[in-house]
Amino acid sequence: MNVLGVYRCCHAFAPGMIARGGGRIVNVASGSAYLPPQAGGGSTTYGATKAAVHRFSELLAASLRDKNVFVFSISPGLVQTEMTSGFPDDLPWTPPECAPALVLALASGEFDALAGRYLHAEHDPPDELRKRIDEIQEQDLNVIRLRR
Repeated sequence: MNVLGVYRCCHAFAPGMIARGGGRIVNVASGSAYLPPQAGGGSTTYGATKAAVHRFSELLAASLRDKNVFVFSISPGLVQTEMTSGFPDDLPWTPPECAPALVLALASGEFDALAGRYLHAEHDPPDELRKRIDEIQEQDLNVIRLRR
């Protein structure tokens, strides 16, 4: 459902955004998309589908940028929720207000230059992103890439 739900929402809403002259899409991926297997925990399905969400978002961002539609994928971080209720208390928990603050900033249009990038709610707060936009673009950061 991780990939299919994202695909269906984007497929449903992107045409209207294009017709209105633009918009922003923020998809929810996960740190499990890029963490090594021993660090990512969880099931193989979860990590693989969240990686697919990010890659889909990156490719969709590239195809819609010239139509003034900007697509992002974010990790909300490790937030204490019902889904994480069985996790140990000593994990690096992300404050729950981080993800909404990042989504609001992305929706504002201020960070359209970073469309297609993978952003983490706690590690990429809006104040830090403002300082790092050029660096992120120049060094091709916040992407999942095969490097040889």
